[in-house]
Amino acid sequence: MKGYYKNILYMILVIACVICVAAGLASCASKANNPAANKPIPQTNPAPENTASQAPAPDEESLIGFYPMKAGNVWEYEGEGMEYASYVQEVLFDSGNKHQLAIDNGGTVTANVIEERKDSIVNTYRSEEAYDKINILGEPGNINIILLQTPLEKGNFWISEENHYEIADTEADVTVPAGEFKGCIAVKVTFKDQTSNMMYYYKKGIGMVQSEFRTDTGDLIASKLKRYMLK
Repeated sequence: MKGYYKNILYMILVIACVICVAAGLASCASKANNPAANKPIPQTNPAPENTASQAPAPDEESLIGFYPMKAGNVWEYEGEGMEYASYVQEVLFDSGNKHQLAIDNGGTVTANVIEERKDSIVNTYRSEEAYDKINILGEPGNINIILLQTPLEKGNFWISEENHYEIADTEADVTVPAGEFKGCIAVKVTFKDQTSNMMYYYKKGIGMVQSEFRTDTGDLIASKLKRYMLK
């Protein structure tokens, strides 16, 4: 039974977690005037159009803050209900929109590649027993798990590797050893066997603050953020 839970956790304990805040608004160009001209210069005023085209997506559509993936970032989780629910996650390498995570749960180390896309955060590669800190960002993908996807609205859902993901809440309050986090995004995963499910809670600017795995027998296995270090 431990082996079953361990394999489940390997599949779902990719949490990550990516750092950044949306880019600032583009500045408006000032109007040009020619005092020497006899006639007024027609005002085409292109600045507002340029500003609109350069403006970033609304904050609520930004995903990067929910996965602060910068090399050197570390999260430690305290487990309940199972020995492998406690683990340490660290970002080892990043390049462009790809980030490599190491997840050490005391039994093994799992390497994962997390990719930031326009409208989603995707786990594209996983390797177990990855004890050497080797850069694997160039490895071809072997999985395609969509961890989070826009729009960040309650009820939004998607199917990834035959599992059903749904945003269950956008204003969840979570209290863990690391503190109280308000306004979290809650994502519920119902696995294809329909007998077990998972809840992830993400706080913008922090990452995943808690996960809860409900087994087919009703047992609860939780991982709660204990401490973190973000650059």
